[in-house]
Amino acid sequence: MRKTAKKSQTDRFQHRMSGRTTVTQGHRHRFRNLTDRFIPGVGTHRHTFNGITRIADGHRHSYSGITGNAINGQGANHFHRFRQVTRIADGHRHILSGRTSVPIRVSGSSKHRHNIIIESIKRKKY
Repeated sequence: MRKTAKKSQTDRFQHRMSGRTTVTQGHRHRFRNLTDRFIPGVGTHRHTFNGITRIADGHRHSYSGITGNAINGQGANHFHRFRQVTRIADGHRHILSGRTSVPIRVSGSSKHRHNIIIESIKRKKY
C-alpha cells in the first residue's frame, strides 16, 4: 500500500511581494513582504498585505492594502497585481506597485502573521 503525503492543516499559500517605491523628494524605498489573509470571491480571490519599507533618506514608511483579483486562474501559476500609497513619514508618501510571485506554501500556525521586515544593519565602528 502506498502512503500519500498529508497536507498539514497549518500549511497555507501566500505570495511574495517586493520592489521599489516611486521617487519622492529625491529618494525611493525598497519593500519586501508576504501576502497575508486570503479573501475569497466568486471565481477568484484576493489577499491583504502589510509591511514597512527599508530605510532611505533617514526614514521608512508603513503600508497596507489588498491585492487585485487572481490573474491566470486560481492554480499554481496565478498571481496578483497591487498598487498602494504608503503612510506619511517625513512629510511625504510613496506609491508601491507591482505583481506578486506565484503562490508559495508556508508551513506553520495559520494564526501566525507574516509581517516581515528585511533590512541589513550596518554597525558604526567607534
